[in-house]
Amino acid sequence: MGEHLIVREDNCKGCRRCEVACIAAHHGLTMKEAMKKRDQYLSRVQVIKTDTFKTTVRCHQCENAPCCQICPTGAISQLENGEIVTNRGLCMACGMCMHACPYGCIQIEDGDVELMASPRAGGDQCPVAFTPAAVVEGGLCVMHPAHKSPVRCDLCKEWRALTGKEYTACMEACMANAVVLQREDGSILECPKPEKKAKAE
Repeated sequence: MGEHLIVREDNCKGCRRCEVACIAAHHGLTMKEAMKKRDQYLSRVQVIKTDTFKTTVRCHQCENAPCCQICPTGAISQLENGEIVTNRGLCMACGMCMHACPYGCIQIEDGDVELMASPRAGGDQCPVAFTPAAVVEGGLCVMHPAHKSPVRCDLCKEWRALTGKEYTACMEACMANAVVLQREDGSILECPKPEKKAKAE
């Protein structure tokens, strides 16, 4: 089995820092910026809390993953090493992967609206400031609808490559070490936490 996250439910405090860190890592934001945009972006991990139980729901990187088996376009596929990858360009946002996931770990997210110069505009770029109405009436730009695609935990692959870190953003943000990474060889990686400063006497 490929590397995957394990949640220690007894450690989880339900603070949702993992959700904020996930948004920050996948959208190039600081934790403070991500906190303000929680309604705009989807987190790829979700905290579930009851009166007696707290945990983080995340992709389990299933063997013979149902989401990959059911995808009609191959937008979600599984590599030989078990890694699950997503090709947003192939996705037609049918939602079948979302319904097939036994853990409820996939959501369908709206992509960014694409703006392109209209042939009638006679220019290479859209104006910096515009409104949708001005775009239509002035014929300055063409607004392409947002491309929807599945969102699921990808183990922060790009973020880890960019930062050079072995652990994921949610692991780094979790102060209770509730999230750990199990490597392909079965070993467990915990994110090191900063040591508490000794109180001055």
